[in-house]
Amino acid sequence: MENQNKQRDVERELKDLVQRYNVLDKSQVYAYFGKSGRDKFVGRALKKLEKEHSIYVCRETKQVASSEAAHAAWERGLGLSVWVLLSLMDQKKIEEHFAASREEYPVRIVFVGDGEIYDILYVASEDIELTNQLFARKNIDGCGHIVIVEEPEDIPKIQITDVIGYCTVKEEGQIEYYRKDSR
Repeated sequence: MENQNKQRDVERELKDLVQRYNVLDKSQVYAYFGKSGRDKFVGRALKKLEKEHSIYVCRETKQVASSEAAHAAWERGLGLSVWVLLSLMDQKKIEEHFAASREEYPVRIVFVGDGEIYDILYVASEDIELTNQLFARKNIDGCGHIVIVEEPEDIPKIQITDVIGYCTVKEEGQIEYYRKDSR
């Protein structure tokens, strides 16, 4: 009975997680539930939700999406930001997290940890100048930024205040963290 309840909880939470971020790698889903030791329930939950047409699973990319249309609109920056969020869950208690709205570009994920607000930004090399201009006008009081870059060489070019760290993310979710002053 307890396992049935855990299975239903994982199904419900998995559906919510996929709807929240639209597209996740299967490995991200397993990693997310692995944080609470519930990853053994994920395989069955994926099959059930797919059968119910509550999610879409792409066999080629090994991605789970809220729909086939959402899968087609997959966004690299958000995918990389989910890896960073998962990594941060190992370092601090995260009370709430959600995808940022398009208006908050280049912010991809906002989360609350230890009672403080943080966000995860993805800044592609070609978007550095635009990001600097946006943040010159936008001041988010009390919000610490974690910035994902493609290459560590891009870090000195980024002019954003309140950055608590920079990182690069490989496709498999391996993350390297940097500080601007430690080039």
